[in-house]
Amino acid sequence: MATTTVPIGKVEVMHRLGKALPLGWGVNSHGKPSADAAEVCQAGGLTPLGGDEETAGYKGYALGMLVEVLTSVMSGAAIGPDVGGWTTSRERPMNFGHCFVVVDPARFGDGFGVRLASYMKCMHELPGHVKVPGDPEKELEEDARLHGVLLHEDVAASVKAMAERLGVGVPPVLARVERKARAHVYSK
Repeated sequence: MATTTVPIGKVEVMHRLGKALPLGWGVNSHGKPSADAAEVCQAGGLTPLGGDEETAGYKGYALGMLVEVLTSVMSGAAIGPDVGGWTTSRERPMNFGHCFVVVDPARFGDGFGVRLASYMKCMHELPGHVKVPGDPEKELEEDARLHGVLLHEDVAASVKAMAERLGVGVPPVLARVERKARAHVYSK
């Protein structure tokens, strides 16, 4: 789970689709809100959970810091601006750190599954169609099962171009895609 308003992948998708970002997703190199996906990816950054200071974004920022302490500070990996740039050329090693935490609910007593199911039921019954983690993905999976996987034409063009570049067969369903692939957001 991202500790930002949205994960970077959503910004990358908006770039591929040629769409402006909703304000509040990211900032430019000066820390000002930006709707330009390329600018956010290449020179700016994502906003923390909660957004800016007026909406208590500092709490999301603190969660992001906790993740960085667990993944990078504890492991000796690069932190903050010392992490290598996320570019296709990879001028230097990324030096990413990782942290894996395993929790065995059985160690906390019996009945976890029943209590969790009850909690999820309670959340789903709240007014306003509350979604819990995994719900959007389950909906997309069901839709794909019923109607097939939907690809935006720009994404399909990127997949076709990648297959051609790597010398693997282009899937027949993509052979008829005529649009030229957009440049990757991290390309220089």
